Amino acid sequence: MRGSSLLTRIFDRWPVKIICIALAIVLYILFRVNTLTERQLTIPLEVITAEGFIVSSEYPGSINVTLRGDSEDINGILPDDIEAFVNLAPFPEEGEFQLPVEFRKKGSALQPEALELRPRPKTIILSQEPRTIRSLTVRPELSGFPTLGYELTQFFVSPSSVTAVGPQSQLAGLTELKTELIDLSGRRSDFTITTRIVLPSAQIEIPGGLIVEFRGVIDEAVVIRTIADREVVVFDLPEGLEISGELPAVSLTVQGSQLTVEGSRPQDMTFYIEGSAIKGPGRYTLPLNMDIPQGLAVLQLLPREITIDVLEVTP
Repeated sequence: MRGSSLLTRIFDRWPVKIICIALAIVLYILFRVNTLTERQLTIPLEVITAEGFIVSSEYPGSINVTLRGDSEDINGILPDDIEAFVNLAPFPEEGEFQLPVEFRKKGSALQPEALELRPRPKTIILSQEPRTIRSLTVRPELSGFPTLGYELTQFFVSPSSVTAVGPQSQLAGLTELKTELIDLSGRRSDFTITTRIVLPSAQIEIPGGLIVEFRGVIDEAVVIRTIADREVVVFDLPEGLEISGELPAVSLTVQGSQLTVEGSRPQDMTFYIEGSAIKGPGRYTLPLNMDIPQGLAVLQLLPREITIDVLEVTP
């Protein structure tokens, strides 16, 4: 009879009791929800591709992850113990795919079984293409000019070419890679620097590294200049004699450093013939002499000889 009485009391007003139990469960859940803590992390995003393929579209290098759980649990989790990845390995074909962000947990992230991970964004759209390997020339990107009177006569880049790995479509029309800007401003002597290759796309990689060495050779700038229509003078012409007619004009082409050539004025140059070789009236062919500033190399002198008619001075 006692057992029957116990059952009667248990099932007495059972709808009310069920409602109370349900309310207790709801209150417990609400309590747990209100006591859970959230923590924000930024985690690198890894993309796994099928063999022989490579990602050809841009994608974020890291994503935001919200950790949700007990305060004590999530605060003890190390960021390196959560790895985020997108898996293209099951799709060995060219195309565009929308894939979910997945996680690997290790170390401190394995302990809280109720740990909730929410990525932002939840899915990533990626394109993949066949993976291509190609050798590309390294071209230095130069800016500015050396000091006035100097010039870059030659340069060397080491290595002069690199092996690039990337999507087929991006490497198809590529023959060279540029470096960061190399400033020549104010330089007047040889120099060596290290610089980096600038990649045209984040999907292209240089397995050997991006660092190259640039060596520039700076020399004095050499220019050529022509001075025309210069007069010829006659030195030491004997008394009682004179030149008949006008002497031809002289044209001189010289070469030298830019500073020397541009600093030389035509009036600093003298063209003459020696009259001391003339003994009396007649026709003479005499060599043309000149005095010009040092540092100038004569490329051409016209004429080299001058023919003159010498007459006696009429009283």
